[in-house]
Amino acid sequence: MQEDYRLTLSVGYIHACFLWAHEQINMETHWDFVRTNFSGVLCIDEVHDSGRTILFATDPLGDFTVSFKVVEQNAQDQMDTFLQALKDRGLHVQVAITDGSPLYKDSLQRYWAEIEHQLCIFHVIKEVNKLILDGVRALKNRLKRQGNKGRKKRRGRPSKQAQKQRQYRQGMSKKEQATFIWDHQYLIVRKQDDLSEQEKADLALMLQIAPDLKLFRQFNQQFYRLFERGISKPCARARRRRLVNQASYQANAFLAKALKKISTDKFANMIVFLGWENGERTNNHVERNNRVFRMMQKTRYKRRKVHTLEKALELELYARMLEHPSYPHNVREVPSLGQETAILQMAA
Repeated sequence: MQEDYRLTLSVGYIHACFLWAHEQINMETHWDFVRTNFSGVLCIDEVHDSGRTILFATDPLGDFTVSFKVVEQNAQDQMDTFLQALKDRGLHVQVAITDGSPLYKDSLQRYWAEIEHQLCIFHVIKEVNKLILDGVRALKNRLKRQGNKGRKKRRGRPSKQAQKQRQYRQGMSKKEQATFIWDHQYLIVRKQDDLSEQEKADLALMLQIAPDLKLFRQFNQQFYRLFERGISKPCARARRRRLVNQASYQANAFLAKALKKISTDKFANMIVFLGWENGERTNNHVERNNRVFRMMQKTRYKRRKVHTLEKALELELYARMLEHPSYPHNVREVPSLGQETAILQMAA
């Protein structure tokens, strides 16, 4: 308004426009849209904002946000209330995708007896890869300590070009080997198909410098194969048994901890997606929803009152519903085009 019409608006007037925009929408229309287009798959997650927690539920197949709830703390009773509200709205959830939080472990079955609980494999892979890289770091530190035993180098640091040239010489010092491993440790947990030719050469050099790294690399690639699309659940379980029963993995302290991440009961929840055609295996959809909320809070202004935050989120959900491909655009409850435009502007 200031740039286009040279009007300086007070905060009170802007807030009044915000309240007016919220009065123009009907959230029952949103719930009708959700029930009509709900795929049966629900992603659930929480986002923390200034001491509060906002619980979000999205439909990854339908690509829309189902609902939210602003709570004081991320506690079990708050989660149960949120799930009960979803059930009361008539949602029949067949698959729920969550992270490893204990809040979902028993609550989901209480509200939907036949629900399948898919653990987000992104979080599992992240935890396992962290343990692998901890083992790589330990090998790097051992090489570095061996390098400290030799005589001290002359003062001064060689140029970057000279350092790069020396890295590929056969007579690399222990410290230089440790540095090379540290700079390229990410290659140990990268999928083979994603490696460039240069990265394949760097990985081969790493394994030549420290042959013990081969164990971590082998475990990582075998671990990824547990979650390949197109395999059956019995195949995935057989691959897990071969992974867990390998003595060399159990004897390694870091890999032994990683094996605990895929215990029998947890692994059953990690491969639920294999029983569904085009099944989702991560809760990335609700994570993207959370990032949209954080951006909305950061770039506009931080809404401090709970009722203001709830109204802003409802406006956002309503605006996205109007733009969704599945929404019947020929039938809208907004009285006029001008009012609809104002609602979208307020939500934005």
